Amino acid sequence: MNPPTNPAHPPGNDEPPIREFADRGTLWLLESPENLRGLLRLVAADLADRLDFSRATRINRSFVPDDLHKQEADLLYRVPFHEGGAPREVLVYVLLEHQSRPDRTMSLRLLSYMVQLWEAQRRAWQDAGTPVGQWRLHPIVPIVFYTGKRRWSAASLGLETLMELPPTLLTRFLPRHDTLFLSLRDTPPGALTGSAVAHALRTLQAADEPREALATILQEAVRYLEALPPSAQAEWRRAMRYLLLLIRHKRAPDERQALYQLVHDSVEHRHATEVNEMALTDAQVLMARGHREGRQEGQREVVRALLESRFGPLDAATSAMVDNLTPAQVNEVVRRFANAQTLADLGL
Repeated sequence: MNPPTNPAHPPGNDEPPIREFADRGTLWLLESPENLRGLLRLVAADLADRLDFSRATRINRSFVPDDLHKQEADLLYRVPFHEGGAPREVLVYVLLEHQSRPDRTMSLRLLSYMVQLWEAQRRAWQDAGTPVGQWRLHPIVPIVFYTGKRRWSAASLGLETLMELPPTLLTRFLPRHDTLFLSLRDTPPGALTGSAVAHALRTLQAADEPREALATILQEAVRYLEALPPSAQAEWRRAMRYLLLLIRHKRAPDERQALYQLVHDSVEHRHATEVNEMALTDAQVLMARGHREGRQEGQREVVRALLESRFGPLDAATSAMVDNLTPAQVNEVVRRFANAQTLADLGL
């Protein structure tokens, strides 16, 4: 008997802003099994090739104690593994870290979590009355993905780094397991290519660079996504949404519209409308905030900010029209905003 499952659910266009984008946004990106396979290929290509991510199953973490899962940004999948004979199931566990200082207790955290997973299997077998002789624990492949700025080495992930002991006499008594480690800071940009998730992570790597540098990397990412076959449209959609979310959460408000426009201009015509709808998130979030606060004036100010971000300072006549918009007209302006090339397109 296995732990309960939970299908991935991508956020809609009305989700609240992501406070820890490097962790939470990337976690959402990796909820796609194909993107998870792309991540694994960056650190263990031979292993990734033997895991059947087309049959991967997301594991619900509700069975993990609250004091453990509340502190983590992580992801867990059960995946068939092929290496001669019948496929075996393994657990692939990704822990995302974006702390300003690398966590010296990471090895202990990982070991504790792995034991919790095996304990959950044991409890399930006991509840089902499975004979002990049939119990077979799932191997766990742990991956630590570090998106922080400080240098962090995989060598610090061993449990021995937390102990004071003679290096030769007692180390053989320590629990040992391999931990795959990926530091976004230290990954060569040239290695982040060949998959949608790799290009998305290359863009995250450059998220704080000058706008011109980020624009170049965005264009490279969009160019790769646009070359994906029709069968990979789900992958295209998630990665494209991630790029637009990155612009929204990692760049200053006065830069966003130009970067949105760059993405829009880089996609094929058949994708233009969908990209516009994705980029409209800013307007929808701001409008939802205005509705919650119950201030019609605030909604008009949102419209004013949107118009000025795209068309520059408003003349007196347009400004007066904005001041007199009804709630229904405000909603109509926001609806038309994504495809508007001129003020006249907004119906003012």
